[in-house]
Amino acid sequence: MRRSNDGASRQKVKRTGSHNVITRPENITDQVYRALRQRIVQGEIAEGERMVEAAFAEEFNVSKTPVREALSRLASERLAERIPGGGVIARAMSYEEVADYLEVREVLEGLGAEKAAVRAAQSDIAKLESIIDESEAAGANGDLNSYSVLDSAFHTTIICMGDNIALKEIMPLLHDKIRVVMKASVALPGRFPKSVEEHRSVLRALAEGDPREAGAQMRKHIMSTRAAVMERLTSQNSKQEQ
Repeated sequence: MRRSNDGASRQKVKRTGSHNVITRPENITDQVYRALRQRIVQGEIAEGERMVEAAFAEEFNVSKTPVREALSRLASERLAERIPGGGVIARAMSYEEVADYLEVREVLEGLGAEKAAVRAAQSDIAKLESIIDESEAAGANGDLNSYSVLDSAFHTTIICMGDNIALKEIMPLLHDKIRVVMKASVALPGRFPKSVEEHRSVLRALAEGDPREAGAQMRKHIMSTRAAVMERLTSQNSKQEQ
């Protein structure tokens, strides 16, 4: 990223014959925002960790202004929060928030699976099967980072298969909100192999073109995931209270 004094970007103008064509500008604030958002979502910036403007400005070689604007956007998305006395930290979600997001996810992903079952092509089924096989291998090798990425790919692929505009817009945001706690839940004893088998049950229903069964299996999977996540959070809260 190149240093910018105000976070704004310059428009680039291309000349085509006798006409000037304005291309989409490169926005410094957007770049900083995406980089920091990705770090929060992936857990690289831990919950409660301070996000220091000056440090990020130096790292990205930009002024403090685009960093400040990026942090404000993250705070508006409730991925970060301002603390008394000044400063910003990566926001920790409450038990109730996680439960609510997973409840909504159960409904929406069930609908997404129903939509996908109607439109599923053989190439889609083959792609999902490959993702499941790779995720199973990653989990067996203890590579939870890769497993988390592949798990996200499985769910995203199904939403895209259904081709519902609203779901394709909403679900990535919902996934990002809870990705950190979802990733941690896989480490619970017995959760990884159970999750893989649940994915295979969803895949079988999709391959059969059965919307009702696909939706039921997806909801069952999310319910199971929700139980695992809430178990982890309950255990975590109990340890903090001791």
